[in-house]
Amino acid sequence: MRSISRRIHRAILLVSMACIAVMVVMVLEVNEDLERTMLQVEFEQELDFILANRDQSELFVWEGFNQQLVFVPQGQATPVQMPEVFKGLPFGFSDEIKRNGKTYLVNIAVLPKGVVYIAKDITHFENREFLFSIALGVMTLLIIGLGLWMATLSSRRIVDPLRQLSEQISEVPVGSQMPRIPVNYTDSELYSIAETFNRFLGELESYVRREQSLLSLASHELRTPVAVMSGALDILEMRGQLKPNDLATVARMRNACTEMRSNVEVLLKLSRNQTDGSPVREAISLTTLVEEVLDDLNNLFKVRTRVRLNIMDTIMLRSDSVLVKMLLRNLVQNALQHTQKEIDITLGKGIIQIQDRGTGFTAEQKAILGRERQVVPGSASLNGLGLYIVTLMSERLQWPLQVTRSDSNGSVIQLSIPADQILRNR
Repeated sequence: MRSISRRIHRAILLVSMACIAVMVVMVLEVNEDLERTMLQVEFEQELDFILANRDQSELFVWEGFNQQLVFVPQGQATPVQMPEVFKGLPFGFSDEIKRNGKTYLVNIAVLPKGVVYIAKDITHFENREFLFSIALGVMTLLIIGLGLWMATLSSRRIVDPLRQLSEQISEVPVGSQMPRIPVNYTDSELYSIAETFNRFLGELESYVRREQSLLSLASHELRTPVAVMSGALDILEMRGQLKPNDLATVARMRNACTEMRSNVEVLLKLSRNQTDGSPVREAISLTTLVEEVLDDLNNLFKVRTRVRLNIMDTIMLRSDSVLVKMLLRNLVQNALQHTQKEIDITLGKGIIQIQDRGTGFTAEQKAILGRERQVVPGSASLNGLGLYIVTLMSERLQWPLQVTRSDSNGSVIQLSIPADQILRNR
């Protein structure tokens, strides 16, 4: 993922480099054009001076300190001893040449009455141009350094408020009462983002409160019909008028009522915890809780013959005993109810493993336990709802739940207990 700060820094630096490159090219071109223009003007002036003050029918050779002039009239019969600088150059030549470590600007003009050779020593111009190039290079490096500093400073000034806003948003705790982030930003865009996020938090809190109220109300209302159904089943059994097939049907109905009552109790507990905001923390013995769960389930299943409890460590925790007991009860009851063979419960160092020897979870059940799929009305069975409630309880306790194995030989569910909740283990 790319950083906005780096992108801004790179963009400002590239713009600065492009401007510097354009400036350097333009300065060099203007300097070169200015030099050529000045020398060309001097050539023309000297040519006019020669034509105006010399007899154009006579040979003229003159060498000065930094200039050499030769005028060869048309039809010159005797050979002319030309200066070294003009040797080998064609008529009409006009360019820079180097002779004996010096730089000359040579212009050979062909006129109606003869040929004019002019050579100017521009070594001092070239030396100055070299010094100018060095100065321009130093200035370019200084501008690049300044551009780099400004790019770093500008990107930081632009991104720091965004980073600050991001950190403030990330520090907002999730709950029914979420604090608002400050909106004291001078930039209108950041102010708008902060204001919009605070408005979103308000709407989210309203939505969560409505959901919690509905959850609590529905859980309370469901307890009565479940109790009525359980009582009616007790009366039917007490009458003793049921046939064996009817008794089997009543047993299935009682199991469904028991599971529904357990789910309703869990929902009530979750809704109370969410309303209170802070989780309950008390010292509990994990071994004792597991044994209590097995005693409770012994009235419905053959726990003593089917469940093996392996205690590797006796762990003392600081957590919510009611919620932990509900979580363990749901997991063990699900294994007893949907399998027929033995079940192993292992208490290790910060780990609880429940292993059955059934047919494994379905793809839908594994998706629910892995929080890869949400349960929506009408999309899951009662068992699917129970598994979803298990994920809610493990999330509330901050105990990561993982299906480490699920195949035709059975399933293994592992709960990891955070180190900060473990008081001691021996």
